[in-house]
Amino acid sequence: MSLHIVPVIVIYKPHMPRLQTLLESLLAQVPHVVVVDNGSDENLCAALSQLCFDRLTVHCLDQNTGIAAAQNTGLELAFKQGCEAVVFFDQDSAIGPDFIAALSEGLRDPQVGITAPVFYDEQQGFGYPLVDILPSGRRRKYLPEHLNGPINISVAISSGMLVRRSVFEQVGGLDDRLFIDYVDTEWCLRCAAQGIAIKVNPAAIMKHSIGDKSLSFAGLKVPVHSPLRRYYRVRNAFHLLRMSHVPRLMATREVLFGLIHQLILIGFETGKRDYLSYYIKAVRDGIGGVFGPIKIR
Repeated sequence: MSLHIVPVIVIYKPHMPRLQTLLESLLAQVPHVVVVDNGSDENLCAALSQLCFDRLTVHCLDQNTGIAAAQNTGLELAFKQGCEAVVFFDQDSAIGPDFIAALSEGLRDPQVGITAPVFYDEQQGFGYPLVDILPSGRRRKYLPEHLNGPINISVAISSGMLVRRSVFEQVGGLDDRLFIDYVDTEWCLRCAAQGIAIKVNPAAIMKHSIGDKSLSFAGLKVPVHSPLRRYYRVRNAFHLLRMSHVPRLMATREVLFGLIHQLILIGFETGKRDYLSYYIKAVRDGIGGVFGPIKIR
């Protein structure tokens, strides 16, 4: 099967050697790549534009518009290339030489609109659980190492997700009001509400790391993000509660888990005051219906 696939990479102050490795891997597998820089640096964009110029579209935004807005910009540029499908990547994604081919296998079935890989922790090697959100809001988890073949799930992270153009035309783009966090979850649940599932192919493997680091608590690995990043995570969970296509049980659980997660960070991480103050603001803004980038007075 030969689909015209255009990868879209959103970057913000990337580690250049790692980004260049990703670009080289992708350009060995696809004819063209779109990079959207989310307001990093003019010199960075100039340097990127010199790399494989005829096969690389680099679009530089004046400021950080958030992951959703940048991905939507990338979609428009990919569509102008006449693509039939788009695959998203983060700037630190790591893939193998057959990644696109393995991922594309899921689209051999014309009824499949979205395919996704499995993820393994880059440093410790464990597989990240795949989470399927049922219509009731209950969760069903699958461990990548236990999969015998492709499965259908309702949500996946955007990095490595391959989507037919027709799916975006049906359900729309990413919700840029969220800025960052839950952007991919909300979009996937919007697809699920319209009967569009995500087919995960365990043969497509991506190396990934969640959070700036992690800490161990009660036998669990708790991702650690900055207080600012936690603001969006907590705030946007409240927004999910108002969305009719998001199961109420799932959104309620995310609000409660956000509180528990924050309490762990306040108790065991440095910057306790920042974690507390950003959490209070996130709750206020979430309840108050505030969207977009954080507004600090």
